[in-house]
Amino acid sequence: MTQASTPPAAQSRPAPAGGPPRAARPAAPTIDPVRVLRQNQWLLVGSAGAGLVLGTIAHFAFLFLYPLWGGSVLFEIRPEVTGAKDAVTREIVQDEAIARLGQTESAKMISKSVLEAAMKAPDIGTTKWGQYYTSVDERVKELEESLRVGHRRGTQLFTMTWRTWDKSDVPVVLNRVADTYMGARDAEENERAARSKGSFEQKKSQVEEQIRTLKTEIQDFIRSKGITAGRESDLADQRSSENLARLRDDTIRDLTLAQARLDSIDRKIADQKYEDEDRRRALDDPSIRQLERDMQMLQVALNSRMDRFGADHPEVKDLVQREAAAKARMKSAMDETMSRNLLADKIDFAQRVVGLKSLVEKQTLDLTEAQKKLQELTAQISALDALKEQLAQKELERKDLQDLITQLDLLQAREDARRVRLVQRATTPKELDFPQLKFMVPSGAVLVLLVVAGILFLREFLDQRVKQPSDVAGVGGARLIGVIPDISEDPSAPKGAELVVTAMPGSTTAEMFRQFAANARKAMDAGGVRSVAILSANPGGGTTTVVSNLAESLHAIGRSVAVVDANLRRPRLASIFGADPDAPGLSDMLAGRAVEPQVRDGIAVYGPGTPDSRVYERLSTDEMRRVIARLREKHQVVILDLPPTLVAGESMVVADACDAAVLVIRAQVDERGLVGKLVGQLQDSHAVLLGTLLMRPEHTVGGYFRKNAELMAEYAKPASAPAPAAAAAAAPASPGEESPS
Repeated sequence: MTQASTPPAAQSRPAPAGGPPRAARPAAPTIDPVRVLRQNQWLLVGSAGAGLVLGTIAHFAFLFLYPLWGGSVLFEIRPEVTGAKDAVTREIVQDEAIARLGQTESAKMISKSVLEAAMKAPDIGTTKWGQYYTSVDERVKELEESLRVGHRRGTQLFTMTWRTWDKSDVPVVLNRVADTYMGARDAEENERAARSKGSFEQKKSQVEEQIRTLKTEIQDFIRSKGITAGRESDLADQRSSENLARLRDDTIRDLTLAQARLDSIDRKIADQKYEDEDRRRALDDPSIRQLERDMQMLQVALNSRMDRFGADHPEVKDLVQREAAAKARMKSAMDETMSRNLLADKIDFAQRVVGLKSLVEKQTLDLTEAQKKLQELTAQISALDALKEQLAQKELERKDLQDLITQLDLLQAREDARRVRLVQRATTPKELDFPQLKFMVPSGAVLVLLVVAGILFLREFLDQRVKQPSDVAGVGGARLIGVIPDISEDPSAPKGAELVVTAMPGSTTAEMFRQFAANARKAMDAGGVRSVAILSANPGGGTTTVVSNLAESLHAIGRSVAVVDANLRRPRLASIFGADPDAPGLSDMLAGRAVEPQVRDGIAVYGPGTPDSRVYERLSTDEMRRVIARLREKHQVVILDLPPTLVAGESMVVADACDAAVLVIRAQVDERGLVGKLVGQLQDSHAVLLGTLLMRPEHTVGGYFRKNAELMAEYAKPASAPAPAAAAAAAPASPGEESPS
């Protein structure tokens, strides 16, 4: 009875590398245009040839059924005249301005009003074209669709072209439209000039009326304000105001000095601190001078008695006391005198401050009155000057308007002032305009070639099948680790792809299998992979061929390899290795019986088992996991050949029980969406997706892989020994010998 528990070997499988599984999304198809063109080169060459034939046939058909004669009228955009008195016109140098003017004039030329006026002319009715289109509306509608106008790049010219089936009608219709356009343009310019001149004359009359009004206003203003013609009185008032301001500033400065002096005197009186200047003034007082003379006399007497009697003599002591008393009187007198002088100065400066303040107030009033009078006078003069300035501007404006009117008259008289000039009128054509063989034949070839190429690329774009390695690269997560060509395109011409690694090791197919095996082995070693499931989407994908060659490649490097045929529906693996397909194998192991492998060329082969025990459902049980786990313990590498996933639902279950899986993609069969779906399912499983293998891609026909295959086949041949004569010729000459000339 099958147990539900997971075997330990399955639990110890390596985790998928690269983080959590990602869902694979089918990408947009990638198209290699070089490959598509090379694969269909003969079809494209045939298409071009068919196009040449069709172009020739079309030429003669149009020549018989619908020949067209064409003609053109040439116009010139002339440089702008900057002034009526300019000797020459100004050169136009901006291509954008020329192109813009050309487009504007072209639109005017084919406007409905111009065409209606032209088609009413009697000469239009005499033409075959005019007789075919009898009404004016029909003619205008047809011309709106067939007339072509445009600017010639790099020139100041623009053209009007037209084609019809009768060559004699071409100059009649074209010249009539051109003459009508030029007449309408001249009339428009004359009307515009007349409107401009009338506008300028009206503006001039208004300006002259404003000039008369300003002159009257100026005279009335002078009389009412009493303003004299000269400016001497104005200058005198201005100088008087300036003098008053200067005198007031001087008085304010004196007042500031007097106030400062008064404050200094107050501080000296309050603090009883006298300066040297105060002492010098006190010494000039007569009483102080008398005291100073008395002190000098006492000092002379004291010095005389001191020298004569000594310091202890009574008379000397008396003189010392008298001298001290004199100094005390002197100091007291000095303080009294300095205090008296400061009080006198205080009174003097206080009176002076009062007088200066009064003078400043009076001077301020006088200055204010003078400034007010001067401001009034200045305002009146400014108003008068403003009126005179307006009068001057109006007179200048009148002069400018008169100059503009004169220039308009002169411009109207100049012929070169017209911006558009008719350079060349239409003439009767001498050669057909359509068809022309030199254009029809290559055009047919190019057209057919483009259509065929478009169909090829559209088919390539809509085809969702995987055809090239680039298609696999466009599928998210489908890492390509190998490409195996079809054996029919192998220059070595192997008889079969199974076991080609050992059967024909020098073939290109064998070399490609070895490259795939090397990439797979590197991924297996990096992830510790022991069991690998090989599966495909559709039948005939080539999984059995991949298993056989991968096993041979891994066995060749010394690995213990076991192959298991898990395709119980159509088993082929045992037969390829020369083993008995009906011998006990995988299905018997799933039934619980012990089975020994059939060893072929050192590879352990486990066939599908006896026919009676091949039950498909057992592949989806946990017993399958335990079988794979036991095989992993016995062999270094276990490779399982699985049935196609689209016809066998157990393939994904068996792949999930393995350590890793390789998805085999059959070119020209598997679609990108299906590959992306399978890649996503494998990434969501526990197995590591080693990568994808593309089988039998179509990139050899006319492509680059053929050259690589030929190079591989040539390099695999044994190198032949060089001929003796050739070896002697290639050997270098000895130092003493000369090479033959």
